Amino acid sequence: MEGNLGHDVPLYPLGKRQSIEQRVAQSLRELIVSGHLKEGTPLVQRELAARLGVSQTPIRAGLSQLEREGFVVLGPTGRAVVNRLTREDFEEIYALRYGLEGLAARAGAPAVGPDELDEMREHLALLRSAARDQDVDAYLGLRWHFYSACYRASGRQRLLAEVERLYDRSERYNRIVLSTPRRFRESVGRYAAFLAACKARDGAAAERTVQESLSWAVERVAGDLPSESETEE
Repeated sequence: MEGNLGHDVPLYPLGKRQSIEQRVAQSLRELIVSGHLKEGTPLVQRELAARLGVSQTPIRAGLSQLEREGFVVLGPTGRAVVNRLTREDFEEIYALRYGLEGLAARAGAPAVGPDELDEMREHLALLRSAARDQDVDAYLGLRWHFYSACYRASGRQRLLAEVERLYDRSERYNRIVLSTPRRFRESVGRYAAFLAACKARDGAAAERTVQESLSWAVERVAGDLPSESETEE
């Protein structure tokens, strides 16, 4: 199937760049996360190459990277489609986040200093403003910066990289979590407790707060998502 992307999808030539495969993957990832490329959309390599102004070789490499990240499904013939949102995928991603973000919070909170606290306070004010405006794009970016100020303080770079990867992979689901004004209010109300735990350098409290927030999201969304068996019918 060709021509499914539509000219309203903002794909532009990438030009000459270092690591063009990563740029291809980043461009497509952003379009998938933002909803411009919806679940089930076929990704035709020849069409993508023409729209992005590159050969099909970096397109194949970019799609393979997105398959590893869980955004794309590649069939045996190389046909690619945007991965569907399912209950199982959501629960598995959030279970991984529950463990790893909890660890990052527990390790980071005792090491948080004045600079990190100032950064978190600044982002918390911006989060509250984004929540009032229901600006999902701004809110999700700010939320990562808020939490990662604590996570970075741990000095555990491998852990931080894995937590960020999972956060990016969960962003399509995060948008569903924030699909109502009430959920926005409930979500933003949880950050003060995390900031207080970091200020007290209480790793256990920071871990508990993060995990309670993730459990809250699962409770509100998982039951509304289709199972993988339903999407295969």
